[in-house]
Amino acid sequence: MYCRKCGAENADHAKFCGKCGAELVQIPQESTQEEKSAEKKVEENLQKDFEAEETENFQEIEQERKQEAEQQETKRRKNFRIAAAVGISAVLIAGVTTGVYFGMKDKQEKTFQTKIAMADKYLEDMEYEKAEELYLESIKIDPKERKSYDKLAEIYTAQGKEKKAEAILKKAKENGAVAKGQEVPKKEAQSNEKPAAEPVPDEKPSPNSSSQEENKGEEEDKGEHTQDRDKIDDTKAVSLETYVDKVLVPKYGKCTASTYESKYVKKDGEKKIVQPERLEKQKGVLASKLKDFDGDGEKELLVLMLKTGEEDKEKKDEKHNHVYLQMYEKKEKSIKLAAEYLALRNVMGNAETERQGIFLKESGGKIYICGSTANQYSLTARSHEYGMFAVNYDGTFREYASTKGLLTGEDHEKEITDISAKLEKIGLNATAKRMRGYSELWFEFDESGVEILAELTTTEQNGTEELSEFYETYDSSVLKPVQRKVTLKFDKKEIEAAAKRTEERLKKEQKKDEAYQKILDEYQEALLMGASEVQKDPEGYPNINPLLVFLTETDKGKTEIIYTMYDIDESGEKELLIGSRSNGGDERVVGVYCFDGVDAKNMFEDQTLAERSLLQIYENGTMYIYGSGGASYGNASFYRMDGEHTVIQTEQYTFDMEGHPEQPYYNDKEALSKEAFQKKLDSMGKTVSGLKWKTLSERITGEADPEAAKKAEEAKKKEEAKKAEEKKAQEEKAKKDEAAKKKAEEAKKKEAETENAGQSQEGIKTPENPIQQEEEQTPVYSDSEIQKKLEEYYAKGTEDAKGEEMTVLEQESTKSEYLVKVTTKVPGNETAEQVLYEVTVNKITGETVQKRVLTDGKTVTFLLWGN
Repeated sequence: MYCRKCGAENADHAKFCGKCGAELVQIPQESTQEEKSAEKKVEENLQKDFEAEETENFQEIEQERKQEAEQQETKRRKNFRIAAAVGISAVLIAGVTTGVYFGMKDKQEKTFQTKIAMADKYLEDMEYEKAEELYLESIKIDPKERKSYDKLAEIYTAQGKEKKAEAILKKAKENGAVAKGQEVPKKEAQSNEKPAAEPVPDEKPSPNSSSQEENKGEEEDKGEHTQDRDKIDDTKAVSLETYVDKVLVPKYGKCTASTYESKYVKKDGEKKIVQPERLEKQKGVLASKLKDFDGDGEKELLVLMLKTGEEDKEKKDEKHNHVYLQMYEKKEKSIKLAAEYLALRNVMGNAETERQGIFLKESGGKIYICGSTANQYSLTARSHEYGMFAVNYDGTFREYASTKGLLTGEDHEKEITDISAKLEKIGLNATAKRMRGYSELWFEFDESGVEILAELTTTEQNGTEELSEFYETYDSSVLKPVQRKVTLKFDKKEIEAAAKRTEERLKKEQKKDEAYQKILDEYQEALLMGASEVQKDPEGYPNINPLLVFLTETDKGKTEIIYTMYDIDESGEKELLIGSRSNGGDERVVGVYCFDGVDAKNMFEDQTLAERSLLQIYENGTMYIYGSGGASYGNASFYRMDGEHTVIQTEQYTFDMEGHPEQPYYNDKEALSKEAFQKKLDSMGKTVSGLKWKTLSERITGEADPEAAKKAEEAKKKEEAKKAEEKKAQEEKAKKDEAAKKKAEEAKKKEAETENAGQSQEGIKTPENPIQQEEEQTPVYSDSEIQKKLEEYYAKGTEDAKGEEMTVLEQESTKSEYLVKVTTKVPGNETAEQVLYEVTVNKITGETVQKRVLTDGKTVTFLLWGN
């Protein structure tokens, strides 16, 4: 019996190899006809290949020798001088022939080593068929080299082909194959020949090795010792090369590279929450790699193990799929699990879009195992989660860089800074650059000099048609299933394709930033030119909200235009939000833009969002817009993005308080009271908060604005012109005041003359300078009197709002004027208010100026005490 591990011959009744100590597997003596044929065929093929190779190697040399011999015989019959020359030539030719022979031998040796190296690589990657083919070819080249036979025996054993393993080891013995460096002269080998089962003299016996007599005794022993021996770990019967196929796969299963689908299902207990089914078909060994990971000179076996249906530690009713790193080492003839690390969380789970993967990166004499998870939930439960890691192995897994699990939310600047700096140190520069530039917390698996072990992706397949139908009924059966893909083999072309995809994505990101910056530049230009210029040339400013520019300009610098970036639908591409902020207070969204691959697109181009409109964005991706048509009329609409750069209106309600006072919100399906509609809004969950708003002067890319100097100069000139106009106006006013003062003095002088003439004071009229008269007089009406009168006035209601919906807020009081703002409630949101009027009351005359700032800026003048 031959040992499958070292090839040594043992007694037929032995249980363990006398040379290496490995357990021997008894092969039934009786073979089927098919097995005998297979064994014979292997022997015949090897012999035939060897003979053909030998013939081919020497045929050309023999032919050349014969030709030269014939030429020599012809020339020998000539004169002595020619014969002598011919003799010399013969010697030279023999030398050349010998050189050709040994040159061919050198070439064969190089070919042999190349094939062995390639076969070893395939065996390491467990591609047995390719490895077998190359080992067989190497035997044809050098049938005396032992390694090829031993490796073939390993392959056949791993495949369960014990007969073929026996046959190849037998052939090795017949051919006299020995390992490199162990050849001995023929005579010495004959004199020192020993039974194959004995250990090599200089080799230390294995702790598990035993003699033939001991094997015999063990076979006869029926006691407890035999039973214990039967319980020996099966890892003793395999090597690291065959451990995955012989032990792990039968026990845990094996994942296969393919494409799968998961349909959408309703989440337990949630009526309108649907998610893809978690994939359970795939589990077990995902990928493996045999390599010296800890640098101790011995190879370890890295296994990526996919475990499905693991219970969530925080949410006991939820289950997830995770990928673990497992490292196996051979210790004392046994293979043991040395370390385990939770690498990828929530794999092939409930997210609509997923991308996970693991790769190897060598740097500074160490091997780093790196990977990441990027999951996006975008259909009904809007959220995302990102996580990445880089570890090395030294007997246990050591974290080099990690997010410490999965991160959610937007603000991860600290993690990005720390991890990107570490990744740069090990040569992952492209990933580090993307992390800082685009706030990405995942790998693209396209870095140069890496070896990708596995990649898992999930992609949503639904378009506008499916989503529109779904949002009407929330019936998950109308949705196309998500597509999942498991990729386990990567060649150069696939990696280059991944790099190209990343390059294209980053170019698209740059184009998107440029398109969004164009919108911001258009707003800046509009503010510099003024609202009147924008109204004159609307085509020159096609992407902005002109009413927002008007309000910003007329609000005396108290309102500013701001912006931020936010991924509304969790598609991985952020949208541009334009907002306004008054007096440093709360921000409100008045514009939403998305990038369609070419340019920035106003998602609500048919609606002018400003003071009379309310736009709210919810965390679940829903957008709510209320457009006011007055105090008692408006429209309420709900929207979602469709993934194709447009919005879908999922629901719409008409608000009519006068026509339907009990249920003012209605559509063709239902009618709701104010309370019921508010509950509907509350059911949407939380609105988006904590956004990082920026001013228009802050560029999207963070780079300097190339037009900044020009714009600043224009703004400076405009400001100087404005100051010059104000100065001119002041000078003109001073002249008028001086003229009025003179007239007043003349009037006073005249009045005095009239008094001296004994005229009655009743005939004196109001001075010709009422402004001066007003300034010299004390206020007739106090602040409290004006405030009370205004509250009484607006409590009656106006053409724009009912009295109970308006509030008078004091803003400023001077010596001669009292200024207030009148607010009204936002229809559809009982907790929000908006400014309707700005009111100025003259304390002396009671003259009141009311400006409607909510819409058109219309001004009305009236006497407060005359109403």
